[in-house]
Amino acid sequence: MSLLGSYRIVVASDCCQTKPSLQSLHHFSKYSYTRHIHRMSPRAPRLHVDGAILGYQRGLRNQYNDVSLIKIKGVDSKEDVDFYLGKRVAFITKAESADKYGNKFRVNWGKVCRAHGSNGVVRCRFRRNLPPQAIGGKVRVMLYPSRV
Repeated sequence: MSLLGSYRIVVASDCCQTKPSLQSLHHFSKYSYTRHIHRMSPRAPRLHVDGAILGYQRGLRNQYNDVSLIKIKGVDSKEDVDFYLGKRVAFITKAESADKYGNKFRVNWGKVCRAHGSNGVVRCRFRRNLPPQAIGGKVRVMLYPSRV
């Protein structure tokens, strides 16, 4: 039995004998052209890539809290970073009290500025500097604005 596209085709030698019987004819008609139907998932397309917060830009003695280092999933070289330059970054936290719209989630927006090193780490600047508790946490790197 072999698969061709989305149709299943039965080779005649698999089911036919020298004398066709009722079972072999039923077998052939049952499996000859059955169509596999793949349904689309109801979820919307994903518009972000996950990233991890590594810390702040720093030297031996000084640390610069206004620049955060983010490792983007699937980005492993400096050439891959070029696609993400200028993309928006969202750091999402959950608060105890709701705002005036009834939303308990808070978003701190940032932007990918440039590469940091040659292993796919990027430098990001946020509207409000990320807190130290965020180190090791997750961010969403949005796939907009597009430069294509």
